[in-house]
Amino acid sequence: MLHSWVSTSNNRKDTLPYSFSGRGDLWSVQTVGDSGPMAAGREIASIASGLIAGTMVATELGWQRVEDLRSGDRVVTFDNGMRPLKTVQISTLWTAESAAPRGLWPLEVPAKALGNREAIRLLPDQAVLIESDEAEALYGDPFMMVKANVLEGYNAITRVPPMREMKIVTLVFEGDEVVYASGTTLVHCPNEQGEMVHSAEEMMLTGGKVHYQQLTDRQARRLIDAMHGADLADLLDLSDLSDLGALSTI
Repeated sequence: MLHSWVSTSNNRKDTLPYSFSGRGDLWSVQTVGDSGPMAAGREIASIASGLIAGTMVATELGWQRVEDLRSGDRVVTFDNGMRPLKTVQISTLWTAESAAPRGLWPLEVPAKALGNREAIRLLPDQAVLIESDEAEALYGDPFMMVKANVLEGYNAITRVPPMREMKIVTLVFEGDEVVYASGTTLVHCPNEQGEMVHSAEEMMLTGGKVHYQQLTDRQARRLIDAMHGADLADLLDLSDLSDLGALSTI
């Protein structure tokens, strides 16, 4: 089973030890089964996001390991050029590998599967920006955000058991940004104060500025099927107006 976060810090130096006091079961087998997250909702989302230590990120000084970045460092972003980091949050996740629900396992992304130069690992709730003609055909925009968990099976991307201890790094900018990881893999770094907008109507009511559209899992799997070579006409036949109107924006 998965256990709780045991340490969280802003810009904590590697020389500081992590405390393992206060460990506790976060979910029991009855709550979260092997099929993945069920009822834990927000708790699971907060754990299954962020970049795993060792991931290389493009900065003004070249490629750097994500865990080596600090507040003020300038990172290459997809839309806005160089942007300084507001904070870098480092956490340690402890798991009992053999019993961790499979839905929470990281995804091994082979070299070149998503534009990455070498193999990288992504946590399942890490949002990735995908560019494809199929996305434009299905949803009217070639750039769509999907959660990494729906990429399983695409270009040999597979689930792998989690390490006993994983250091997770969250990069926070003044606003939402997409950064380059290990090549041209585009990963989303949400602003910690940002709010998820789930519809155009909600966006109009809140006055929020939309940067990206995030597909639901159902829509994302349809896109992956299309990228696998499924007939677009068949997939379009499956699309109804209510589904197309359910795009999340972040």
